[in-house]
Amino acid sequence: MTAHIRTAHPYGHTPENTYTDFDWIRRHERELLAQYGECSILVYKEQVIGIGATYDEAIQNAERSLPPEMGEITPVHQWLTYRHPVSRLRSIK
Repeated sequence: MTAHIRTAHPYGHTPENTYTDFDWIRRHERELLAQYGECSILVYKEQVIGIGATYDEAIQNAERSLPPEMGEITPVHQWLTYRHPVSRLRSIK
């Protein structure tokens, strides 16, 4: 099986989809949580391409579902959670 997911890129190079995909996740976070729950997601060009309980599972899920003719891509990764990370830190104190 040919790997499609690229998890790194050359120093100083940011893939063109990075900022728009992170912005898309932020704008759709509630909907994504309602659909997928707390999980690790991979997004490429404003589409969820992989989900899993871990980052590695999300990559494996994406690799299984991407069409064979698709070339190499660099999706963004986000952990979806109902609680904001800062609120977790505050609750520890």
